[in-house]
Amino acid sequence: MNKIMYLEFERCIGCRACLAACRECGDHEGTERNYVDYVDFMESRQTFPMMCMHCKDPACARVCPANAIQITEEGVVLSASEEKCIGCRNCTFGCPFGIPKFDFDQNKMYKCDMCYDRSKHDIAPMCASVCPSDAIRFIDYDEMQTLRRRRTQLNLVEGRKPSEQDKWQYVPEFFGVYTD
Repeated sequence: MNKIMYLEFERCIGCRACLAACRECGDHEGTERNYVDYVDFMESRQTFPMMCMHCKDPACARVCPANAIQITEEGVVLSASEEKCIGCRNCTFGCPFGIPKFDFDQNKMYKCDMCYDRSKHDIAPMCASVCPSDAIRFIDYDEMQTLRRRRTQLNLVEGRKPSEQDKWQYVPEFFGVYTD
């Protein structure tokens, strides 16, 4: 896999097409594995897409006592294997982003797998393939670096300095998802 997911939160228009596409993905059994949330519901209607960050050293996998969460050779963090998952929900508590969800009816954990059946062949995950505002993109790493440099240059021209809150977005510990 030569591509990564790239998120630009401020581009999100709240259409939730990504959620509908996620439900339609082959092995998702009609469940959404990504989310659209409000930046600050009381102040604005601005939304942002949220999905698994596919961390290089994922906390969800580290805290799983059954070793049910696997990481592919490409770095994609997969949902818990049904055969191994014991339903302890450590992954849901361990993830700093609150991504893994637990289905009590089916007694299993699920999260974004970056549509691994598609992305391993460099085909965009369902959410990225339908996003009308390009808030979610499946692009080459070099293209992502170019976009980030351009964004930094624009911020410098406009005199905007990254706030403390923005700095987490530039931490390079994530494999498959980068945010700006």
